Amino acid sequence: MATMKAKAEDAASSANAGVHKAKATAGEKVEKATTGDPMKKREAEERMEDRKLEAESDERVEKEGHADEKSGKHTFTTATG
Repeated sequence: MATMKAKAEDAASSANAGVHKAKATAGEKVEKATTGDPMKKREAEERMEDRKLEAESDERVEKEGHADEKSGKHTFTTATG
C-alpha cells in the first residue's frame, strides 16, 4: 500500500514540477515579448532557468521523501527555538 501511495505522490510531484516549469517558460516569453532591451531579455532567460532548476530540485527532494516511505524509513524533524 505504501508503495502505491509513494508512486502516486511521485507522479503528483512530477506533474507539479512540470506546471512550475511551464509557468517559468510562459513568464519568460511574456517578459521577452514586452521588452526590446536585450539585457532585460537575457535577465528573463536567466530567471526562467533558475525557476526551472528550482522546480527540478524540489521534485527530487520530494521524491527522496517518497522513496523513504517505500522502504519503510521515516525521517523526523524537530523545530527548536
